[in-house]
Amino acid sequence: MAHTLGMLFQTCALTWYVRYCNMACMNVHEIIRRAGGPLKVGKAINRHHATIIGWKRVPAEHARTVARMADLTPHDLRPDVFGPETTHERGAA
Repeated sequence: MAHTLGMLFQTCALTWYVRYCNMACMNVHEIIRRAGGPLKVGKAINRHHATIIGWKRVPAEHARTVARMADLTPHDLRPDVFGPETTHERGAA
């Protein structure tokens, strides 16, 4: 039983790691493109498109809006702020 639980934990950890690495590899420009581009994102958050183009990563205060626009979750954009998401959260979104 303990061996089975250990394998389950490893599988869950690996799943999160793979998902996190895939999102980390998606740079901010790809995320903005998926959200409709810098003009659309800028209008949605009341910022100039040049500000959006200059982002190194999506600011935490805009992560929910940009994630919704890009069909992602805030966890995908900023796991450092929102932490790893649970399976339950993905199903509810």
